Amino acid sequence: MIKLGLIGHPVGHSKSPHFFKTKLASIGKSDVEYKAFDVENIDEFEEIIKFEEGLIGLNVTIPHKQSVIDKLCYLDEEAKAIGAVNTIVKTENGWKGYNTDSFGFSKSLKPFIKGRHERAIVFGSGGASKAVVYSLAKLGIKTVVVSRTPSDGQIGYDELTSEAMAHYLLLVNCTPLGTYPKIEDCVDIPWEGVTENHLAVDLVYNPEETTFMKRSKSQGAKVMNGADMLRLQAERSLEIWLEYGL
Repeated sequence: MIKLGLIGHPVGHSKSPHFFKTKLASIGKSDVEYKAFDVENIDEFEEIIKFEEGLIGLNVTIPHKQSVIDKLCYLDEEAKAIGAVNTIVKTENGWKGYNTDSFGFSKSLKPFIKGRHERAIVFGSGGASKAVVYSLAKLGIKTVVVSRTPSDGQIGYDELTSEAMAHYLLLVNCTPLGTYPKIEDCVDIPWEGVTENHLAVDLVYNPEETTFMKRSKSQGAKVMNGADMLRLQAERSLEIWLEYGL
């Protein structure tokens, strides 16, 4: 049996298995199994690809989008530029990494971008954040990354002011805060700086309306979750697997 899957931790909340089961059936490939692997340590990846018979492709989610790179033979050019991977495929020469988050984020965001959204604040500095920053740069949008552990060019949450928020009218939450079941969690930011001119995007899609979105809406901002991005990046992942003979 041909198998696909998802690696990450935790993965119990993921909608990917249901999405791919439905999608695969719609293209006449209901015999392909899609399985979620709860992988706490990325070293477990090597055991999965060795012992899971028939496995030809995987999606990669938090917290392994960067750490999985060292386990792969080579990367697609865009994944290399981003520095994070969310889709991998078994090739004749070994496992290859791609990033479809960038595609999904850009395509889902474009219909909502206005002229005033020329600067963005990105919360989080993990693999998803890297894809978002890359995508925003391609759209000509300047970004500031806010992180709990800021590195060069980034700032900490304690450095973020309401005055700065007023000048960055696109807000993107790339942290897992607020994901089910910890739905009350949220980034700690100066909410008084959020206005009706802001667009607040949360990559979290479960629940459909996160605390980040609710608090942004209460300040008058427009909001969107990560559901469209999830669907679009997943569809692109499937296209890649099909290109390799799924």
